[in-house]
Amino acid sequence: MGKFAFSFQQLVHFEDQPKDWEKIVFQSHRHDTLGFCLWKQLVNLPDDLKQILPPSDLDVCKTLRVLEPWMAITTGHHGVPPNFDPYLTNFTSDNKQAALDFLKQSLKIFPHCLIPLSFGSRENKEKIKRFSWIISGVVVLCDWIGSNSRYFSWSSEPMPLEDYWQIALQEAEQAVQKIPTAPQPEKYQGVNFLFPFICRPSPLQQAVEKIEINDVEGPKLFILEDLTGSGKTEAALILANRLISAGEAQGIFYGLPTMATANAMYSRLIDVVPKLYERGEVPSLILAHSRNKLMNTFTSSVFTDQFAKSDECNGEIDNHAGCSAWFTDSKKKSLLADIGVGTVDQILMSVLQFRHNNLRLLGLRNKVVIVDELHAYDAYMAKVLEELIKVLAFLGSHIILLSATLSIQQRAGYIKAFKSAFPKDTKYGSNQLTPHYPWLTYISSNTEKSLPIASARSLRFEISWLYELSQCIRFIHETVRAGKCIVWIRNTIDDALSAYRELIHDPEINAEDVLLFHSRFAFVDRQRIENQALESLGKRSCAEQRSGKIIISTQVIEQSLDIDADEMISDLAPIDLLIQRSGRLHRHIRDREGRVVSTGADTRSSPILHIFAPRWNENPCEDWYSSTFRGASYVYPNHGKLWLSQKILRENSVVKLPEQARELIESVYGCDVQYPEGLRESEEKELGKYFGDRAFAAQNLIRFGAGYRAGENVGMDDPTDLVASDDNYFSGHVSTRNSERSINLWLARIDDGEIVSYAGGVSPQDWEASRLTVREGWLKNNINHEDFVSDELLEQWCQKYKQRKQTSQILLISDSCVFYSPKEGLIGKSNK
Repeated sequence: MGKFAFSFQQLVHFEDQPKDWEKIVFQSHRHDTLGFCLWKQLVNLPDDLKQILPPSDLDVCKTLRVLEPWMAITTGHHGVPPNFDPYLTNFTSDNKQAALDFLKQSLKIFPHCLIPLSFGSRENKEKIKRFSWIISGVVVLCDWIGSNSRYFSWSSEPMPLEDYWQIALQEAEQAVQKIPTAPQPEKYQGVNFLFPFICRPSPLQQAVEKIEINDVEGPKLFILEDLTGSGKTEAALILANRLISAGEAQGIFYGLPTMATANAMYSRLIDVVPKLYERGEVPSLILAHSRNKLMNTFTSSVFTDQFAKSDECNGEIDNHAGCSAWFTDSKKKSLLADIGVGTVDQILMSVLQFRHNNLRLLGLRNKVVIVDELHAYDAYMAKVLEELIKVLAFLGSHIILLSATLSIQQRAGYIKAFKSAFPKDTKYGSNQLTPHYPWLTYISSNTEKSLPIASARSLRFEISWLYELSQCIRFIHETVRAGKCIVWIRNTIDDALSAYRELIHDPEINAEDVLLFHSRFAFVDRQRIENQALESLGKRSCAEQRSGKIIISTQVIEQSLDIDADEMISDLAPIDLLIQRSGRLHRHIRDREGRVVSTGADTRSSPILHIFAPRWNENPCEDWYSSTFRGASYVYPNHGKLWLSQKILRENSVVKLPEQARELIESVYGCDVQYPEGLRESEEKELGKYFGDRAFAAQNLIRFGAGYRAGENVGMDDPTDLVASDDNYFSGHVSTRNSERSINLWLARIDDGEIVSYAGGVSPQDWEASRLTVREGWLKNNINHEDFVSDELLEQWCQKYKQRKQTSQILLISDSCVFYSPKEGLIGKSNK
């Protein structure tokens, strides 16, 4: 309807356009908003309304109230609810008459269309509001397909609407036949069929295989808590397999905190996915994040696309890849694939005010949504995740949450969010929060179970304290002389770089055996470093490859790499991260020489986690932590939790997991912990930030209960109310993470007077391999302006490669530049 507006029509010049048409003043609105505005104007024309409204036993006023959300759904077909401007001048009287004539003719095409009396009930109106997000996603998808000129050819020949409708039906039938069909699920055949390498399922895996999941229809929440490396991933996929086989879901989305962990999970799922469906079926497996084109397993797994990019919605990525190229021609559509793997950001966007969030919700509706590394999300992300859990529960989806270090308070928040989707009078059986670990939680619409699980894996390591940098260096010398390998996890890039430089210039250390790993490397270098780390310390590494190897890393190593260190040093960090880091210490079973063994116990000397920390102080001052770790004090600003982490580990010089896991976590994150006087101000600031971040997240959420509509000021109760929309709603200024704005930094070289990517070449893949992401403030403070390309050149490049100039920069590097190298990455002024 919005395309009848003169402002839209004048985009193309016609001979019969009004004289002086260039002088007509109108507002700048898209045609989706124009269509909704036209409807709001038409509802005040009762004589015309009678000719365009379908028949109904409801009176006109109630009919208009029923139609209001449907008009928002259909006119808002570009992924955001349409706004309303009461002062709109985009339609001339001729435009309005043409639109009315079109609506009258459209009604004749659907002679059996009517508005049921039941649509007027309060209960159904509330349901329509909530399901409007899903229905609007279907409308977006239909508009996407209908805008494809391969199947819907352009026509300038005038014809009756009835004739055009018959042509459109035939074209639509051909188009729909090309959409990938849903694969038929395979019957559940047990753990060994899904994972042949599992000879003996872990207790958690046995529990999820036996738990009753068909006792009640509707959404289900599972929380799996167990140690790192205990098989939680396999347990979650066993649950998902059972739910899919039972017809309760069609697919899976697996969300992880980083692109590196998503890449690793994608590789693990390639062999599993075909077993979820009947033989001969071709399920779509999509890696849903911005660097998916750089994963070889992804780019080689897809067929030829059956759909060209839509002519209207500007597909965002090339149709280069396979088993579901139809889904990959837009990142927004990728969640519609049968199996998706990506960063958790991809699913958080479905409940934040992002364009096409409705399409994301549509893709998640019939899926098992798995969220891993639950402890890795801060207050802002946790609030958004809670809302996502509530919305998914309302839509009937199943959720599986995984964590090795979840506090009881965090766990309770996610459970509360899930339960909020059900009537308030829903009764659950008594379920005391016992401090057991490992733990399996299962909740449905009327059931809540918490099951203690036996441990499949036990960890025992000693705690040793290092208080001086020189002590850390001496210990590394001892480790290298003993022919062992070591990992030192530092809390900041600057600290990691400082340690790396000291070691490569140390006469007792072979510089080629030292590897630096952090987040400020271009992807092509980061991939090389990851491969080197896995070669030296991975599961297949032999004694010769491991001997004397040193990895200096930041937190990126906690989750992304499956490595096994003989020795480890960690800077003091919150207790959950220290537990996570310890999972890389003696991770694989080896003999005394460092060779992997398939059976028996690890015969290396007892593992020790060496923690580099400030000297212990029962009554610390405000600068207790920052005096030793200046940079890290900003990374972990809650110094009270750091002090509590050191306190509980000093009281337990030997850590036994899983026996002590709950005690360790609750000693730092419990509700009744006590902070020393000198650190209370720090804690109070962090508490204020915690609530502030959650409040900020709440502002950025969609108003799910209000339905797919513009801001709160729109008159839903009275559709004739001409009140302007809330301009801030869906304004685009939201993020999945509450952090300083990041800049995409593209590294480039000058080659024969032309700009080429750092990776070599000018293809989108070459540029993506040359990208890294840095904080905007850091970039301004550490890189000289003259090292960037000119604004004019950046503008041209962004247009060519479809990048946003506001969040992009091209940094010119050379072999002699001091701010980037393949071994050190991007460094700041203070490190040059």
